[in-house]
Amino acid sequence: MRRGRFYDTLGWVSFALACAVFLLPIVNPDIYWHLAAGRYAVSRLTLPGRDVFSWTMAGRRWTDFEWLSQVVYYLLYLAGGWRALQFLKALMLALTLLVFRRAALLHGQKTALPLLLPFFALGILSNCDLRPENFTLLFFAVTFYFLEKRRLAGEEWKGPGAAAAFAFFALWANLHAGFFYGLALTGLYAAGELASAPRFPRLGLSSRLTPAATGYLKVFFSGLAASFVNPYGWRVYSVVLNHERYSAALRAHIREWAPFSPGNPYQWPYALALAGALAAILFFALRRRSTVWHHAGTLLFFGWLSLSYSRNIPFFMITAPVCALALPWGRPGPRGARALAWAAVPGAALLLCFWAVFVLPQYSAAPRLEKWGSPGLAAFLRSEKKELSGLRLYNPWGWGGWLEWELYPDYRTFVDGRYLFHGRIDEIAGLDVSAANWRRFAERYGFGLMLLKTGWPEVPVRQRLPDGSERVFRRPAYLFYLPAADWAVVYWDRRSAVLARRSSVPPAWLKAHELRYLRPGDLPSLEAAALAGAVPIPELHRELGVFERSHPGDAPLNAELAGFVRGVGELCSGKGAKCAE
Repeated sequence: MRRGRFYDTLGWVSFALACAVFLLPIVNPDIYWHLAAGRYAVSRLTLPGRDVFSWTMAGRRWTDFEWLSQVVYYLLYLAGGWRALQFLKALMLALTLLVFRRAALLHGQKTALPLLLPFFALGILSNCDLRPENFTLLFFAVTFYFLEKRRLAGEEWKGPGAAAAFAFFALWANLHAGFFYGLALTGLYAAGELASAPRFPRLGLSSRLTPAATGYLKVFFSGLAASFVNPYGWRVYSVVLNHERYSAALRAHIREWAPFSPGNPYQWPYALALAGALAAILFFALRRRSTVWHHAGTLLFFGWLSLSYSRNIPFFMITAPVCALALPWGRPGPRGARALAWAAVPGAALLLCFWAVFVLPQYSAAPRLEKWGSPGLAAFLRSEKKELSGLRLYNPWGWGGWLEWELYPDYRTFVDGRYLFHGRIDEIAGLDVSAANWRRFAERYGFGLMLLKTGWPEVPVRQRLPDGSERVFRRPAYLFYLPAADWAVVYWDRRSAVLARRSSVPPAWLKAHELRYLRPGDLPSLEAAALAGAVPIPELHRELGVFERSHPGDAPLNAELAGFVRGVGELCSGKGAKCAE
């Protein structure tokens, strides 16, 4: 009795520790366009059927297959801001972990929980961000639990029937298109039941459709029918086909869609689960002639999916450990029990080390990390929308959703993270190959406004100065990709820069906002150029005033730039300086 209570207590302590992984801040850039879509639906009491956020896809049919998740996100944001959304993420993942625990206990392996639960949480670490997939993971875990319980109960099953399955999958289909994985899992269990049934010896066919197989098939077809009960009907499947069509581009350029990589330490727990589960299944199949076909098919299918796309790793992590626990291991003797207990010690130490190295440094007091755009950029674009909002805007891939959340309907984006733009992934990814690519790209789409990330690579450039000497400066690449003869820097901060096409904005407005010298990433070369007489010092002071007026809330950056200009002025008063007045 005491031993059972000890493992119960230890199991719940490990459950709490595992849940700590789910409290990391929100970093997913797509959450912004999800919020924008939720706001659109709630404010208009209608769902978007066509794109309203971008200028490149304006009016194009849009199957918003995650609409219910987006409405939930927006209403929660109104109620409690980013903290409420972070709590929702942690709650959904904790519930998934709880269902996973229940599935493991179906096989009576209570002693495995203290290590298994943290191992599971670390295995899905890369997929623990706020996404509509959080709903899919929970619904998938519930599906797996009931299918496994049905398998163990045999013909005595008294669980939910076809009507409950229909309601379950109908809700799932409106939250996220991941219901497809639930249908696949149910189909695999049906196939496993048919493979396990008595057979005609010559034909290798099942002699009868067992009640268990009938039950699985009822759930499958009920779920399949329910998947069409959504505002977009059959078109939700077109989204699945779209992802398959552009799978090569997604795998090559979108990290979450990349295939499994042994060099990625965040995927090491998954790699261990993959090797361990498949080895165990194979051992019992070959040495003990014991195969649960439901599990074999499940592991092979979701193992293949998770190897192909790292985004599918959680589905394998939900199923594989439970399938491994279901094997007929037998009860270990006293010596074997002691060996397992001692082996648990280094296992726990490894889990703690992994958590300390890869999880603990990510904790933040803020519920989200500011990685996309900047408050100053949004404020500048709002203040200048009269001149800028009608221009064709370019934005980096990860910024589209943030811009739609902050600036719709005044500004329309170029791209965002929706499936509508998968066809542009290769084109955007190839831009940085050459300056010619950028120029052709800008002319092709007729951009009038370019929003760029700071931190561009530097290019060595030999320049002749007014005194006749030549110097090699390292200057940011965007100055050559978008030459100053056509493009003017009108705003920048630590994360972003705004360039306007000279021919697209009024000359008077451009004169009042252009930064010809104080440009992002170009300050190191500016100092030497000023001392050689290539930069008028009064112009630096004028541009500093322009910069400060567009950054009223960024005192540290204003002070830093003012210190730079003041330092250049002091150097110009030194002996040998040839600064232009």
